[in-house]
Formats: sequence, C-alpha cells, structure tokens
Amino acid sequence: MATVAAAAPMSMDAFVEKQARGDAVVNIVLAGGINYWLTRNLAFVPGTLPFGDTNPSLGGTLVGIAVLMSILLTLIVYPITVSQRKAGKIVPGLAADTRVGFAPFGLALKHLVLTLIPAVLIGLVLESAAPDLRFAPWVFIALVTIIAAVLAYFMSKSTTRATLKL
Repeated sequence: MATVAAAAPMSMDAFVEKQARGDAVVNIVLAGGINYWLTRNLAFVPGTLPFGDTNPSLGGTLVGIAVLMSILLTLIVYPITVSQRKAGKIVPGLAADTRVGFAPFGLALKHLVLTLIPAVLIGLVLESAAPDLRFAPWVFIALVTIIAAVLAYFMSKSTTRATLKL
C-alpha cells in the first residue's frame, strides 16, 4: 500500500501571492467575458454616458467594477483564507473556534472607498475633459480587463493579509 504524505503548510506570504495571482486570473476571465458579451454588437463604447443610462461606458463600468469587486472579492477571499488557516494549510494557523466577526465587512467598506473614489473621479474627468471620447470594443474590453485584474490582485493581497490580524 502506498502512503499519502500530507502537504506541508504554506507560508502566509506564499499563500497571499498565490491567492492574488489566482484572483487576478479569475477576474481577467470574468471581466473580459462579461464586457465582451455586453459590447460584442456595438460599433464603439463611449467614455461616459449621462447618469442613469444603462448602456456600457468606461465610466460606468469602472464604478461597477469598484462596487462589485470590493464587496464580492473581499467577502469571498476572507472566509477562504480563514478556513485555510483553521485547517492548518497556512502558517500561522488559527484555532478552530476563531470567529471573524465583522472584520470582512469593514475591509469590504475600506476597499469600496479606495476603489469607488478613483472610479468616480475618472468618470468625472472623462465627462468634463473628453465627453465625446469613444473606444473600439476591443480597446474597451482590454482596458476594463487590465483594471479588473490589477484591482483583484491588490484587493486579494490586502484581504488575505488582513487575516494575519486575527
């Protein structure tokens, strides 16, 4: 009979980097796929649209990415990291009865503020400086995908490192 050796626990820094890279790749696929689907039949994508217009635009998409990613990514990554630490797969570990309380929600709010303010400012600058700015759909998809990947990478690192404070 073959014996199965248990994997050695991963250091927190190694886990942080692995998690951040994985989240960036997932967001490249999601942001690219969703924005391709939304813009596949459009001749161009505007930089901004009037408030309340539901068509794709760079300003509106940046705000959407800021809100969704800061809340969803934080509330998904935090429990995953905590459960990995409780299971002993990451060093330092956590006691099985450790409770995270409202920490992920506070972190999600911090990420929301840190991403929403620049997204709104970019939208306002685009609206005032270049109201007629238009992007080819593939340029729009590339911009949004790159922004989503960078945000996911840094938010994932921040969220994963926050579990060190437990």
